[in-house]
Amino acid sequence: MSKRRHRPRGRLAVAAIALVATVVAFGGMAGSAPGQQLTTINVDTLAIANGLPLTLGINKGFFAAQGLEIKPKIFASGNDIVLAMANGDGDIGYMGYTPAMIGRTQGVAPLSVLAASETEGATEADNWQNVVVDGSSSIRTPRDLVGKTIALNALKGVTELVVRGSLDKLGIDSNSVKFATMPFPTMPAALANGQVDAIHTPEPFMSQVLARGGRIVLAPGPVITPFLPNGCYCARSDWMAKNPDLVKKFRAAINQSLTYANSHPDEVRALLPAAIRNIRLPNWSPLLDRSKLLLLARLAKKYDIIKTLPNMTTFAPRFVEEGTFLNATVGQSGFLTLRLDGKIVTRLPAGKVTIAVADKSSKDNFHLKGAGVDRSTSVAKKQQATWTITLKKGVYRFASDGSSKKKGSFKVA
Repeated sequence: MSKRRHRPRGRLAVAAIALVATVVAFGGMAGSAPGQQLTTINVDTLAIANGLPLTLGINKGFFAAQGLEIKPKIFASGNDIVLAMANGDGDIGYMGYTPAMIGRTQGVAPLSVLAASETEGATEADNWQNVVVDGSSSIRTPRDLVGKTIALNALKGVTELVVRGSLDKLGIDSNSVKFATMPFPTMPAALANGQVDAIHTPEPFMSQVLARGGRIVLAPGPVITPFLPNGCYCARSDWMAKNPDLVKKFRAAINQSLTYANSHPDEVRALLPAAIRNIRLPNWSPLLDRSKLLLLARLAKKYDIIKTLPNMTTFAPRFVEEGTFLNATVGQSGFLTLRLDGKIVTRLPAGKVTIAVADKSSKDNFHLKGAGVDRSTSVAKKQQATWTITLKKGVYRFASDGSSKKKGSFKVA
């Protein structure tokens, strides 16, 4: 490895650290009415932007409305949260599905999913968690990673799984790369100082590297499959059995927070330090695509992260809402598409879907209309939007209200 030294941009490093303070600071702000008695739930979480719907929901009073006070505690990785919860430190944990599977299948902690949280993106362009390198690096493509060292926040977790899975899918032996472990906040400096060749990191740390001239060389999640499930909220099965009312209330509040965060991205960004407000935001959704969760579990078993597949019915109970993820794209040349796993949508079953819209045009937009649905992005500006909606039997039409007048439709059975 080269030992080039680059000075990290101070304001971005400070801003990234300030994200930790943001998560903690809002922990006690339940927005309760005077005299209202709240039940405290201790939530173990991570200092990454993906966890901000929890903070936003606390700030908006969604948890207080359910009679809950949330007290967060920050950990370095999902694996650390699993161990903490195994020792009774925390009632609910925000973590990747993979650490949760480890805890359940290896007897560390009998965790079950309470609620979904976010997925990875559909493409490199909209993914918030990628493998990035320094601007002066000779690494240009995924194949250039052979023989190089990639920083992960933990081994035997979601980051190792997606990096290995994506490399192997691209025909690159995942055993040909080396891994080093460190917390996400320390990764940009380690990359700049030449301690590692590449880092697999989420926002806001990814944008910190890109802002100083770094570049993305691999988007692991989208390579494996669009909208690969990533984060979730889990609790011990015994805690859930003893506290069914708290489970129901927490799930209602976090699902409301996830949906609200997608509809109000400016409010999410307002929680971030000013220097990192333009980072990529995840696709938050209360929905879980169970077929993709099973794919994730099978990859975890393939890479010996888990020895056996979890019982998916007890790991992700049926009260976790199920749905499909679609991506819509509006291009500067006027093209308009709606896709499911890369294929043009012509027919869908009735039910809930989450649609991630990449509106890349300042002259056109994406406007979806049908039974109970009338949602659109802005004609005048480029934007990302995520909608969680319920499709009913009938025909749904989408079009641009701008200059191109492009349109399309699909049937719901």
